[in-house]
Amino acid sequence: MCPTGALLDDPERPALKFVEDACVQCGLCMSTCPEKVITLKPQIDFTAATARTKIIKEEEPALCIRCSKSFGVKSTIDKIAAKLEGRHWMFPANNKRIDAIRMCADCRVITISEQQFDPFAGVPERAAPRTTDDYLREREQESKN
Repeated sequence: MCPTGALLDDPERPALKFVEDACVQCGLCMSTCPEKVITLKPQIDFTAATARTKIIKEEEPALCIRCSKSFGVKSTIDKIAAKLEGRHWMFPANNKRIDAIRMCADCRVITISEQQFDPFAGVPERAAPRTTDDYLREREQESKN
């Protein structure tokens, strides 16, 4: 969202870089940051013109376990897999389905079609939807009692 290019991403690795000389302190980065971790420090730094680009955040990329293509941040993919494995009906413990999370979008589709994955198999039964009539009926019964 930076209009001046002061915040840059790295097309090769998951990284965020900052060029202080280009920053005009407009605040767009701070207001649009989804994690709300960017703050502004009002200052005039005359040495910024000669300063090098700073790496603010850099992480290890997640590589697809099937084709080795980079598709995200490894720490995020590991967190998602840990939260789902054995705790969600689509990813039972010790099942190969969890591998789909560690694949790029293309390989995930190929693998799921090869395994003839049925996304509705094992779905827990859902409660019947409640309607206005249900609530009115309950209210009537409560007023009779």
